Amino acid sequence: MAADRTADYDDAPAHVALDWIDEANHAQLGDPVKGAALVVEVAAAEKLPTHLYLGRDTLERLDVKYQQVRDDLAPWREKSAATAHDDAA
Repeated sequence: MAADRTADYDDAPAHVALDWIDEANHAQLGDPVKGAALVVEVAAAEKLPTHLYLGRDTLERLDVKYQQVRDDLAPWREKSAATAHDDAA
């Protein structure tokens, strides 16, 4: 990172992003050493996951999202499936 930044660009997206990075760095919710160890373990696995979710906060957000999807799908599932071509299996 540059030691000095041009003040004319302080409100530019790049500087806003750099400010956020400065604030977020070393403030992660999870343990980066444990996360890295899991990434190495997963990378050595025979079957790789499509996504690797790390941290309790991520899992909690996924639980909420999955429930939202289930709630949205449930009342419309049959009608949604009925939009397929009549010759579709």
